[in-house]
Amino acid sequence: MAQYAAESEALRLYAALELIVTASTAATVTPEAWVSASESIRDISRAVSTDEILRKKLGIIPAMFPLVSHFLSAIRGFTMRIYSVDDSDELIATECGYVTWKAADSITMLCTATFQVVRNLCAAVPEAQILSCQSGIHKVLDDILIYHSDWMKKYPAKTCAGIKKSVHACIQMGTQTLANMMTSNPIVQNKIWPRFFGESELLLLLLDTRDSKTIKYVLLCIYNCIYNDSARSSLLIQTAVGRKILHIILTQIDSDPQTTSEASDDNFDIIYAIFKALITTLPPSNSFKALCFTKPSTEYQHLNTITRAHLCFLKLADADMNAGNDSALWDDAFASTGAACALKVMTASLERFAETVVPAVANGEVVEGRVGADLEAIVLLLAYFTRILGEEGVSMESAAREGSAANNSAAQVMDRRRCSMVNSGVIEAVVKFLVVAGALEPQKVGGIGKSGISGGSGMGSSPALPGNPVLDSIRNGLYMMKVDAMKVLCTSAFKCKAAQDEIRRVGGIPVILNHCTIDDQNPFIKEWSVFAIRNLCDGNLENQRLIESMEVVGLPEGQNEGLAAHGVRAGLSEDGRVRITPVDAE
Repeated sequence: MAQYAAESEALRLYAALELIVTASTAATVTPEAWVSASESIRDISRAVSTDEILRKKLGIIPAMFPLVSHFLSAIRGFTMRIYSVDDSDELIATECGYVTWKAADSITMLCTATFQVVRNLCAAVPEAQILSCQSGIHKVLDDILIYHSDWMKKYPAKTCAGIKKSVHACIQMGTQTLANMMTSNPIVQNKIWPRFFGESELLLLLLDTRDSKTIKYVLLCIYNCIYNDSARSSLLIQTAVGRKILHIILTQIDSDPQTTSEASDDNFDIIYAIFKALITTLPPSNSFKALCFTKPSTEYQHLNTITRAHLCFLKLADADMNAGNDSALWDDAFASTGAACALKVMTASLERFAETVVPAVANGEVVEGRVGADLEAIVLLLAYFTRILGEEGVSMESAAREGSAANNSAAQVMDRRRCSMVNSGVIEAVVKFLVVAGALEPQKVGGIGKSGISGGSGMGSSPALPGNPVLDSIRNGLYMMKVDAMKVLCTSAFKCKAAQDEIRRVGGIPVILNHCTIDDQNPFIKEWSVFAIRNLCDGNLENQRLIESMEVVGLPEGQNEGLAAHGVRAGLSEDGRVRITPVDAE
């Protein structure tokens, strides 16, 4: 449409809208008039949606957005009056007569149509976005959406089905409108975004609707506001509302697969984009630790518990690092703070569980407990530490990139990462995990025999525990985890004397030696243990002397039970060597 023709059409549409507003806000207006007005307003929406020039011309008419703001204010008043039967009881199914239902449905339909006009006018038109914000449309929109969200939450089962459908459509359109008002417009974002963390809890309420489409629009709105902006991003971790929002966003990826819809699956990409934007703009450890907060404080508390949101954060972190080597998570700041604290917390939790459950199971008592999420978190953390310490070539690439920015070599960066495992207590936590895991799941050699790790750092053994549903589920969860832990110790000790000494200090060498055996539950644990011993002894005389001073004190308990079926038994010769002899020879 030509410029002159667009201006004329814009003026005509504005005049038409002005008449609609006057008629729809009259004292004698009827629900039928609202239905008719909705159709007329949708015609305006369709006209501007397909013509960019017309959209711009109509949006910059000085009185356009003040008119819409006034109209939405009137709609807000009608809505609150109609949805309240006697100013105390909401419109619910038991009081939902035809006249009341018609009025509620009609005013909601009119509100949706008006939101649609604003949404279309603001689409990729910065001037319209600013003018709509200056007219206070976002405040009226906020009030209406909060009212509807509260109403739906208050009466989820009793609400009339027809009205519920209309309200859902209104909330979805209002959320789209809000997103369009702020998209790619820092001026509007800086004006509206802070409201959601102080004056209004709209985003929190919308995320709590459990409606996939509404949540999708909220997620898009959040991503557009925090992308590449540390000030707006920080509101998600420095305010109580922001931390609740972040918690809800992250846990969206951990929904029950049987109840997850396609729309919910579509939201995963947006959640991942939000996560990526957040850890790129702010230190990842800040976001991770913020998930612990329950009080409106800006002071970081010590991480003393792992939430479901933490686990989802670790899952996204794992996906981010698998996707490429440009992740902010390669920085050892996260490794030495958030990730290290989490591993220590999880290991301590598992240790407490083992101290309680193992004696109870041994005594034949019935025990209950759940540590599945803890084990899953430990798996992700061990994989993370192994990755940044150099098991994979990509870690060296990240170290080279990080080092070039600070005039350091890749080897210097890797050495700093390994030393950080000492200072942050990761090595001690990993050794403790191996001991605890050994108590819960002794080593197994199928068809031949069983062995176990002692509760301390020595070379003793512990008998296999009887079966128990709780313990069995933990044993299944521990599959391959000892190998992952051994990889962390092995890669930490590579050409790093500080890590070598720390492993010796915390009693890790006897624990590692005790894993130089075949274990069906941990394939290649023997090879990784031997490799770890090699790295521990490389250039470290203290470790060499300690290992040289050790003596074999016996074979694992129950070893000969499996061998007897094959007509042989194992024993120690006078020089400490293992000898296999026929059973008859005795």
